Amino acid sequence: MNISTGRGRTRLLTRHAAVTAGLCAMLLAVSACGGDDGKDRDYAVPDRLCGVDVDEGTLAPLLPTGKKLEERDSGSVPGSARCALTVDGLPALSVLGDVLDAGADPFAKADWYLRLGKGAGGKDGARYEGVRVLDRFALSVAKCADPDSARKYAVLVELSETDPVPENVADRRKALKEFVDGYAPAALKTHGCS
Repeated sequence: MNISTGRGRTRLLTRHAAVTAGLCAMLLAVSACGGDDGKDRDYAVPDRLCGVDVDEGTLAPLLPTGKKLEERDSGSVPGSARCALTVDGLPALSVLGDVLDAGADPFAKADWYLRLGKGAGGKDGARYEGVRVLDRFALSVAKCADPDSARKYAVLVELSETDPVPENVADRRKALKEFVDGYAPAALKTHGCS
């Protein structure tokens, strides 16, 4: 290497730049493979869930990759929604929604307790209003839009217990919040709580 001419230094810097560029390209490829960007999704993201119009853009981040998505009604009746999405036969997301009397405690419902635990609603769950997001759950309780109504709408969105999507908990909580913020008002109107 001839230091006085700088040729060796130039070759060394060029070699380091090539190695660095190669490492950067490899890291970008690995990070792209780690996220669910929908490219490995062979099914269309639905625009309706439990009979409610949904924003596909907020639902998509909560769904895993796979070949076949199915929606199963699990006991919906007027004023109530019960449905689940499966991907390739495995649970992905479920929704429970109910029109309730204003004084009812949505957390006292057996299916909410089983999923969330007894302490989820706090001391007076009957007075709870708003949105709460947990690691795999989002719940929303809102008064019906009619000011004379003595009812409210409660909805619980639950992700799969195994391998929920997105993998990162902070991203998952953000995606759940965005979804339930759009879903709950639409469901409230659809299920006769306007």
